[in-house]
Amino acid sequence: MPDTPSTDSSTPSQRPVRRLGRSILVTLQVVSFFIAIIALNYLSCAKHTRLDLTERHDFTLSDLTTKILLGESVQQRKAPIRIIAVIRRGSPHYSRMRNLLDEYSRLGNDAVELEFVDPARQTDRTLEIANIYNKPYVEDMIIVDARIPKDENTKADGSPVTTAVPESSAKLEAQKQQLSTHVRSVIVKQLYLEDVDQFDTRFIAAWQDEDVITSSLIGSIEGQPRKIYFAADKGNLDAVDGRPAWHVLFNMLSQHNINLVPIRLSDIQSIPDDAEGFALIAPQYDLEDREIQILSEYWDRPKSSVLLTLDPTVKLNKLRIFLRNFGINPRNDRIISKKGGTIQSSVSTLFVRGSEINKDLGGKSTIFDGSSSSLEVRENDDQLMNKRIIPIALIRASDGSWGETRQNLENPAFNPEEDNAAPLYIAAAVLRGRATSDETAALVSKMVVIGNTDFLSQKNLRPEQADFVKSSVNWMIGREELIGIGPRKLHRHKMTLLDSHHSFINKIILIFLPASLILTSLIVWNVRRA
Repeated sequence: MPDTPSTDSSTPSQRPVRRLGRSILVTLQVVSFFIAIIALNYLSCAKHTRLDLTERHDFTLSDLTTKILLGESVQQRKAPIRIIAVIRRGSPHYSRMRNLLDEYSRLGNDAVELEFVDPARQTDRTLEIANIYNKPYVEDMIIVDARIPKDENTKADGSPVTTAVPESSAKLEAQKQQLSTHVRSVIVKQLYLEDVDQFDTRFIAAWQDEDVITSSLIGSIEGQPRKIYFAADKGNLDAVDGRPAWHVLFNMLSQHNINLVPIRLSDIQSIPDDAEGFALIAPQYDLEDREIQILSEYWDRPKSSVLLTLDPTVKLNKLRIFLRNFGINPRNDRIISKKGGTIQSSVSTLFVRGSEINKDLGGKSTIFDGSSSSLEVRENDDQLMNKRIIPIALIRASDGSWGETRQNLENPAFNPEEDNAAPLYIAAAVLRGRATSDETAALVSKMVVIGNTDFLSQKNLRPEQADFVKSSVNWMIGREELIGIGPRKLHRHKMTLLDSHHSFINKIILIFLPASLILTSLIVWNVRRA
């Protein structure tokens, strides 16, 4: 008798498939998916953020540029700053310039207007720009226009409105003056450095585009460059190897719209009234009594600023007495250290925390090459504080160094009775006046003294030292918003590949990679089929 399946009343019957409910659920999922995609696209277009995943953040604007774009000089302007890039779309530099200038426009918000003009396609606009700025198009260029309209007869871009009434010669002259002081133009070729390889082929070795564009931005905002005079008759104007120290300093300060102007103390009665500061760069001769009087008279002025870089091999007794009155005493020594039995004159140093100059550099280290002398800094001295004089240590030599007073010894060693022990300071600053009062803070006099001048050379100068000098000068002349770490050059390294290397790379790309993908897909298909 055939087996018949037994029926069990306890076994639940199968539920019918509710296709309507599943259809509604699938429909809701599809609709939610499209809503999410549309929302993500909207947010990515309206509120997007760029991420720089490079190790050194090579494509992120520096702290200094960010401070300028977010500062009052840009954000509180009556008219936006216009950046006009006249660059061909077919240029190999177009993509890089586009990404870089977009960052300037993004950080500047409504205070920075960016316009890209293709001279090959927008010929009318190119001719209009050439007419407005008197810059005929010869090669790709970038124009930074920070002019502010003076009256209703001026457009937002600073160009005059065309009217039937001829303008007066005085107004035209004022517009020309504003055009020359508040407009900067940069050729794209100035944004990078070229080098030549072993095959005499020129290639881009490093980009300095942000540095040049930020310098143009500062110059166009401020207009006329500020002047810092330096005593040309006290130092060496010519260098034996490379550029002299004053020329290196001149190039650094010009990036911040500051002119280093030479004067002769022997020919003047006082420092000019338009001086933003006065500098003594590696003086080789001590100042005479009359020259000390000129320096003292200038230092007694409100808002005066003095920069001194010293040469440890030169004794400046009268200048030392002048500095000693304000809490800084340059010592007759030379900072050295001994490592592995070898005497080293290059000094490893640290930027001291706490000062406004070092607010971005505090705690970082650097090496000062050449000859350095130590400075005695009388911080927290009651007598000086009663006179409203505040010395501030800026750079300190690392442990293991000492100030050697006998510089002619063949094998020097630290002698606690004669030599100077730690702490040894290489740079210091002086504040004179009521710096803590808002009413008199703008009238405070400032001074920076550096016991080394050899670092101001092309082969010795390091980026952090250049930032320190620029920050010091900006601090002295009252531009605290420009204190910070500046742009860095983006170096490009060229690799030379042999023909065998090219052949091997082509085999990997054209043969091995496709073959590996096909093999992987066959394995996956075979596993699923089984």
